[in-house]
Amino acid sequence: MAAAVLILPACGAPDDGGSNKASEPFVIMISGGADAGPVTDQLRTALTAARAGVATVNEEGGINGREVKLLESPDNANPTKALSALRAQIAKKKPDAYLVGAGSNVSAAIAPILNQNKILFVNAANIAATGDPKQHPLAFNLAASTQVVVEGYLPMFEANGYKKIGVLHGNSAYAKTFGKLAESVFKGAGYDVAGVEEYDSTALDMTAQISTLRAAGPDVVVFNAYGAPAGYVLKGITKLGWDVPLLGDTSVSSTPLITQEPPVGLLGSPDLKHLKLEVTKSTVYDPSAEATNKAVKAMTSIGQIKGSMNNCLGYDAILLVAAAAKSANSTEPEAMAKALEDPSVTSAAGTAVYPTYPFSADSHEPKLPLDTHSFAEPGPIVNGQLNSPK
Repeated sequence: MAAAVLILPACGAPDDGGSNKASEPFVIMISGGADAGPVTDQLRTALTAARAGVATVNEEGGINGREVKLLESPDNANPTKALSALRAQIAKKKPDAYLVGAGSNVSAAIAPILNQNKILFVNAANIAATGDPKQHPLAFNLAASTQVVVEGYLPMFEANGYKKIGVLHGNSAYAKTFGKLAESVFKGAGYDVAGVEEYDSTALDMTAQISTLRAAGPDVVVFNAYGAPAGYVLKGITKLGWDVPLLGDTSVSSTPLITQEPPVGLLGSPDLKHLKLEVTKSTVYDPSAEATNKAVKAMTSIGQIKGSMNNCLGYDAILLVAAAAKSANSTEPEAMAKALEDPSVTSAAGTAVYPTYPFSADSHEPKLPLDTHSFAEPGPIVNGQLNSPK
């Protein structure tokens, strides 16, 4: 197990977590590593974001007076390794909370163990199960629900007169959910779903799936991809000479390959000619967005932000846990979970990616408004943001 990240001493009044706990650090375990294949950049940025969140919270007194420590599991987003590391840590001493910043397959693997051991789980790589408090009462999804991401396409369809929709997605737990939900939401809104194709995210060529989709004749293609697969999808479409409008989801907009210029990226190349990206408001630089700009400053003082602010949910995770403990005056997981179900608590947390995370007793997915996302032309993302000052 990697050494814990210890950042700045904390102070303040102890909570009701017990006399022993009050004098001990508050330990947040995080799925980490530095070589995770296509999600390496996302994983590294998630770690940077979490470390910045720890520094910010410790500067403000820690979590109810307890110093916050980040304990990295060097699993490289491998679910088997993540599960083994978690089991080993629980056998030694349970962490107070667990954070997944990248890798929905990791989330799916460890969620049952966290639930069984009553450990608070903040999940940036969300899956449907961890958004359901009946299944996982101590788990909370941070990213916009797949429903919000998918419904965000509907205004674009209407504005551009698209009638026949093609859907292309990967085979991760999140991507599969994206594909199924896209088909049902688009059909439910009265659109003709011309085809839904799934590719293997480890493949180097997606032209077979793209050819099948092309034969169905969609007006527009909605696709999900992160990292190298995003490049393979775009290059495959260019290779086939298919001039179809492309709408990439938030995973695509989080991919550094899409927002960097050659030789490392595709920005400015013909492969991006027909592409528009789904982005959060925090991904577009706003000098008046104090919480977001504070977070960017904290993160860039520690390391690089690769991709968009979507990759930085780990920062918000730490602030949300601190806000919940403060509201509950407790670091017991059940008390913190109850506090997170109060929107006034999450609104006051000072989060940066989303201004609030409206959880409820019925849903541990943040019920974000549909205008949370918009679509933007591909451009250079600096410090996690489009139009950011360099």
